[in-house]
Amino acid sequence: MRALILHLLLAAVASAAEPRAIKVALYDDKGAAGKGVPSVEAILGKTPDVKVTRLKGTQFTSETLREFDLVMFTGGSGSGEAGGLGEAGRENVRKFVREGGGYVGICAGAYLACSGFEWGLGVMNARTVSSKWRRGAGEVRIAPVQGDEVLGVPLSERGVRYVNGPIIKPDSRKDLPDYRPLVLFRTELAENGSPAGVMVGAPALAASEYGLGRVVISSPHPEQTSGLEPLVERTVRWVARRRGPAEDLWKRLEAMQVDRLWLPGAIVDWKTGLPTGKPFTDSPKKHTHCSQFVAAASLRLEIPLLRPPEHSVVGLANAQNAWLDSDAGRKAGWVRLKDAGEAQRFANEGRLVLASVSNPDPSRAGHIAIVRPGEKDADLLAQEGPDIMQAGGTNFMRASLRRGFANHPKEYDKIAFHAHAVEAP
Repeated sequence: MRALILHLLLAAVASAAEPRAIKVALYDDKGAAGKGVPSVEAILGKTPDVKVTRLKGTQFTSETLREFDLVMFTGGSGSGEAGGLGEAGRENVRKFVREGGGYVGICAGAYLACSGFEWGLGVMNARTVSSKWRRGAGEVRIAPVQGDEVLGVPLSERGVRYVNGPIIKPDSRKDLPDYRPLVLFRTELAENGSPAGVMVGAPALAASEYGLGRVVISSPHPEQTSGLEPLVERTVRWVARRRGPAEDLWKRLEAMQVDRLWLPGAIVDWKTGLPTGKPFTDSPKKHTHCSQFVAAASLRLEIPLLRPPEHSVVGLANAQNAWLDSDAGRKAGWVRLKDAGEAQRFANEGRLVLASVSNPDPSRAGHIAIVRPGEKDADLLAQEGPDIMQAGGTNFMRASLRRGFANHPKEYDKIAFHAHAVEAP
């Protein structure tokens, strides 16, 4: 019996120490053609902690994608891949990336990512410079935008296989962030009447965010170019779903000591929560600092949020609530969550999750707080909401949502939840 117990303990320790595999959903259906799918499978198959699963278009459901860390679309036809996914599948992919999943698109998969096509996913704010896409096939030269590495992979000017990949430029979507070129074309192909002079200097690889997720597209074919296999693997690692750990985030937030700083009844420095000593011009009872604390927390985490000096501290909570749902908020990476259950799940995964409500009287303050990780069941979440950290009429390191928003009973059912990805310090 002792030997069995020892064996089970050792197995548990080994399992805990084993890194979690990165799970890749690789599209293999209508529109996917050529050597892309088998090449990606061969490269990633040599990596023990990456698991690749081929999926048909009809398998791109919300339930199935929940098991993966990123989706990957290779060469062929972008419109064909869009057709293979269908309208529902395309929306499921958008939702997956918006909620933190990664997206890698190569050639046709790069076209599919763009916002400039009716059939596109619109997960990158990009469109093609011309509708004449048959530029030809062959080797072209590429080079990093700056430095001598891309996504952690050493890279200097060199050749890469190219087959009619997209030549992109920025699109005009106000709700999407700008993409970042990672690698540029240094030479070009311009056959079949396609415009000359537009490929050199255009992005060969580009990266962006879409909601909580990361997106990388490649116009040429690194997966079919000897020596560029590490770039494929590293790209997969970089875009894979970012999960916590939540405890690291909460060590940083709890160190802000909201139970001792940003206290009501005094004018405070919004960044530090320390009283400024400035005299009141109205009743001290009106001086609470929920929005200033959240602004300071987001600043320390380097997460965009409406805060001074862009907006006065007066009426800031109302303004933050509206901003989070605006094009500017979405462009900055904030995602509106469905309900308290989603808010709890995203907080548990290490995202910064805010709960906010606007006061229907614009002359009076709204409220905003940070959702804490927790293990409440559905009934308890419905009864009292997730736990939060807040400044306000009473400052809490931990309190239920219902208690923290007790001064807004009529607006309680209108509380909105938003999440943003958090980078490691």
